Amino acid sequence: MKLMPARALAVLSLVLVMSACAAPQTGTFTPAPIVPAVSMDAVEEQDPTAPFTLSVVDGILEEVNVTSDRSETIEGAFSEDLTTWTSEGILDAGSTHTVVAKAVSSDGTVTEFEQQFTTEARESSGFEVADVTPVAEGEEVGVGAPIIVTFTEDAPDRAAVESLLVVESEKGHEGAWRWIDDDTVIYRTAEYWDGHQTVTFTANFEGEFLGDDTWGGADYTAEMVIGEANISVADLDSHTMTVEIDGEVAKEIPISGGSGEEYEYYTATGTHLVMEKMAEKTMVSPGKEEGDEGYYSTPVNWATRINATGEFVHGAPWNGSLGEANLSHGCLNASEADAEWFFNIAQRGDPVEVVGESSPRPMPWDNGWGYWIMSFDEWKEGSAL
Repeated sequence: MKLMPARALAVLSLVLVMSACAAPQTGTFTPAPIVPAVSMDAVEEQDPTAPFTLSVVDGILEEVNVTSDRSETIEGAFSEDLTTWTSEGILDAGSTHTVVAKAVSSDGTVTEFEQQFTTEARESSGFEVADVTPVAEGEEVGVGAPIIVTFTEDAPDRAAVESLLVVESEKGHEGAWRWIDDDTVIYRTAEYWDGHQTVTFTANFEGEFLGDDTWGGADYTAEMVIGEANISVADLDSHTMTVEIDGEVAKEIPISGGSGEEYEYYTATGTHLVMEKMAEKTMVSPGKEEGDEGYYSTPVNWATRINATGEFVHGAPWNGSLGEANLSHGCLNASEADAEWFFNIAQRGDPVEVVGESSPRPMPWDNGWGYWIMSFDEWKEGSAL
């Protein structure tokens, strides 16, 4: 039997003693983080009519935000398991889109994703804004002013077009659009505008899908400046028109309304708006020709139109019943001096509220700018949205 040398035996004994005194060795294992991987199937020159999808592996999508370079937010929907997000609707054509997303894994590891792509351009159909009334350089309008927008052609889809129309005011307001026909839409507020502010109208048409394979043309912006709050109440019973400017009574004008000798000679009741002004105008009997009974052709001064069927505030120096009786052919007669004063302060869009039981003739809402004849709830029914 072979024995260990004494020195070797001593070393072995020391090792055994040290081993017996040492704590048992234990190892710690740290798993690698689970990193979510986000991808997108949108391509350069993406078809704007085709949806695109974001997907995540090893995680879920927490946030997705997609905007075009026109600051428009693109809507989309998550899958039930939150592993995909798919765009909805039509993208802006010829636009750069930025996609920002955040995904998280089961261990809390976050991946942030940002990528851009462009969409194919589409040729404009030529659908644009042709006119906005009442907007003119240097003009101030009244607190009842509508925004009447006329397009270059019929709207292919009223709802799509209306969704791209924006009205902003410095003092805030509530308003709604109403379609008159396929190429005209009108904006009216729930209450009169506040005076002394600027209202901005914008049509965001460039690169936008308008329905029926039609793409919008150029954007359009117009500013409408609201001036003094001139509000007049013409009382056919008391034969007085009270004019307020910015909430204060500025003048009480003796008037003479329509005689009612024929039905069309009654002054129509309801809220009229100032539409235009003519320092001189010849009033001609409606529906009659020279030689007919009741025909007249009378030159007047300071004619301020308040509807489309011939009602004006104007000077009538021949009328000796101002403030006393209704003897006109339907206009609001006033003295030359009062008519001139009213003419000078009047702005397109100023309300003239005609009241009184003396006239059985209500003004239709579509007579000129009679849009305030309707309640706001009725007005909103004409919106496509």
